[in-house]
Amino acid sequence: MLLRKVTSTQDFAEAVASMIEGEFVVIAEEQTRARGRMRRKWFSPRGGLWVTYVKRSFPVEEVPFSTLKVALAIVEILDELNPRIRWPNDIVVNDKKISGILIEANVSGNNNKADLFIGFGIDTEVKDFPPDIKATSYYLETGKLFQKSIEEIIETINSWLSKDNEQVISRVNEVLSLKDREVLLETKDGEKKCKALFVDYLGRLVTECGIFEVQDIERVDVL
Repeated sequence: MLLRKVTSTQDFAEAVASMIEGEFVVIAEEQTRARGRMRRKWFSPRGGLWVTYVKRSFPVEEVPFSTLKVALAIVEILDELNPRIRWPNDIVVNDKKISGILIEANVSGNNNKADLFIGFGIDTEVKDFPPDIKATSYYLETGKLFQKSIEEIIETINSWLSKDNEQVISRVNEVLSLKDREVLLETKDGEKKCKALFVDYLGRLVTECGIFEVQDIERVDVL
């Protein structure tokens, strides 16, 4: 379904999920209160692609790896820009954010299956960003309009969701923007500065100052 304006495609999809049978996609031309990890505000004006894709009966044990799998799908879609993954859920081009991912799951009762809400945004034709946001868009990088269809993007996402975790982690480390770079980690226990090394087989970020789960980190920046 295509919406002209919505607070958040993620919130809208979660609100209507019980009323719709099967998988569905929500696309908005503009989001007014979009959110990312830790409920951070997400700049999403007209000119971008703002989407929530809802998958049904998704294996609960696969949910933790789904963010990295969807990130790799977006990397593939934007391949001509040589994008990188800024662990855990951002896609960057030359350290400027071009896409973000928010995965949420709803499990009913004692079930090993979940409704998976795959929220993602791609700065496709956004031409201006606030001065405090370090971001770019497909248009700013290429001077061209974004031509990939939502069907192609969803197909690519499903292809990566079906891949085994070992293959996923190997690819993540090939396109990891943080690898062997000094980073600033904002954790629940305060800030830490150290070198990021790689993502391990559990999807954790390994650094010289520790190994971090996704939920341990509020923000990562390259120094």
